[in-house]
Amino acid sequence: MIKRNILTFFFLIQPIFLFAETKFYNIEIGDRQPIKTPISQFDENSNSYPDPFIEDQIIFTIDKSNYRDYANELLTPGQVEMFEIYPDSYKMHVYPSRRSCAVPPEVLELTKGNAILTDEGEGLEGIVGSIPFPEPQEALHHVWNHILRYRGVNIYGSSPFFIVNPDSTRTYGAGEAIAINYWNPFIRNDKGLQGMLMSKVTHPPRLADASLLVIESLNAFKTPRRAWVYNPGTRRVRRAPDIAYDYKPSANQGLTTTDQFDGFNGAKDRYEWSFIGTKQKLMPYNAYKFHETNIEEVLTPYHVNQDYLRYELVNVNVVKADLKNDKRHIIPHRIMYFDADSHNMIVEETYDAKKEIMTYREFPLINFYDQPMCLSIHSATYDFATRRYQLTNVRSRDIPKIKWRLEEPHDEKMFTPEGLKRFAR
Repeated sequence: MIKRNILTFFFLIQPIFLFAETKFYNIEIGDRQPIKTPISQFDENSNSYPDPFIEDQIIFTIDKSNYRDYANELLTPGQVEMFEIYPDSYKMHVYPSRRSCAVPPEVLELTKGNAILTDEGEGLEGIVGSIPFPEPQEALHHVWNHILRYRGVNIYGSSPFFIVNPDSTRTYGAGEAIAINYWNPFIRNDKGLQGMLMSKVTHPPRLADASLLVIESLNAFKTPRRAWVYNPGTRRVRRAPDIAYDYKPSANQGLTTTDQFDGFNGAKDRYEWSFIGTKQKLMPYNAYKFHETNIEEVLTPYHVNQDYLRYELVNVNVVKADLKNDKRHIIPHRIMYFDADSHNMIVEETYDAKKEIMTYREFPLINFYDQPMCLSIHSATYDFATRRYQLTNVRSRDIPKIKWRLEEPHDEKMFTPEGLKRFAR
């Protein structure tokens, strides 16, 4: 009888000990401390963004030996899947939470209140250049906050992409892009546009859809996305209405869709959107160490080298997207995790029609404190069926900095089919 009582007591208090273990490490989220100006070690003439938190120590590490202790409380289903599929290599180093994200003060000055959603969430009306929904109340508020977060003005840059196979072989490519972002406080926006983008593949040049022009409106219902592609084989520009939703560019090798670029973009009408709630989860954050590491050191089989990533406890707004019964998309279900401070999507998980997980995606953030703004240093997509992963939009000290606010603005007349042909050559 005594033995039975002892066992009963043990099983009753075991969950308390597990919960206490996570609290023992003193994981907590403090007040915001945005970095609004460059730190003293920053050199505007280099490609480097020195780590403001280089003195921070790892609080604890999650690996195959203990991930189940954190699975329900601190980890997402996609992270749990990473531990289960790659138990011998996947781990997460947890650091103190540093709520460092900032935006230009002009953005905050314009942010007075929530915008108004129109046309079933496909458009909005609000103060251009502001945070559209500083007090988000529904799922699409978080999606729009992500899409219209501050990302520069007149932009020029290039970045590589990699697809890494389980046997360590890889595909390498590179691209170059110019863009005008109209949702910002620094230029006039009377066109009803989010922005205009031209991009081209610079390596290897034989890839199909080598150059692309996209003009994105603020209302996909009234003015759907307009897109054109230039094919170097035919030397012709053609209209490309299919560059939307679940179109898969050839360079992506089937791993990601067009509307997964930059987390999520484009029309939202194929999904039913629901807000799950604000939760505290471990997210890739303040990834300066990764940014400052040679690319060759981080491209390991199955996933990037986790020794160079930093995870912090973050307030995230969790949004679910379920495909409508009368719509088509190759991703039937999606879960998105948006940083409550910067509005960036930091993680996405995709599910098939049976609600079995297909991919886990990460967007590690840093504060580009010379702007200031928080954006990801890459987009990582881990495909569980093939065990390949894709790394795109890579920003690193190995790569020239993207110019987020050119002194000489782009000529808007460049963003035409004829301009695309000139840009491609």
